[in-house]
Amino acid sequence: MAVYPNLAGGGNQALTPGTTHLFVEVTLFGPGYSTGRAVPTNYYHLGLLRIQFHGASYPVIPIDATDMIVPLPQAFDGFAWSLTPETAITVTEYVF
Repeated sequence: MAVYPNLAGGGNQALTPGTTHLFVEVTLFGPGYSTGRAVPTNYYHLGLLRIQFHGASYPVIPIDATDMIVPLPQAFDGFAWSLTPETAITVTEYVF
C-alpha cells in the first residue's frame, strides 16, 4: 500500500500491482470550487482523475468529495490527475 501525498497541478503516477481501490482525500481546497446539496457535501471544480493502462485512459473521474473511494478496473497500471490551482490531494492504495 503506497501513499502519494500532496499531489497538485497535474501529473501521472504508477500504481502497485494488486491494488484494488484508491482512497482520495482532498487536503487543500483551492479557490473557485462550489458545493452541492448532497450529504456528505459534494464539490465541483476541484479536479479530475483518470485511471490508465499502457498509456490509454479510462473515463474521467471528477473529484467531488473530501474523501472518496475509487474502485480500480481489472487492467490498470497508473493514474493521472489534473487539479485546479492551489488544490491538493493525497491518494492511498488499498487492497479490499
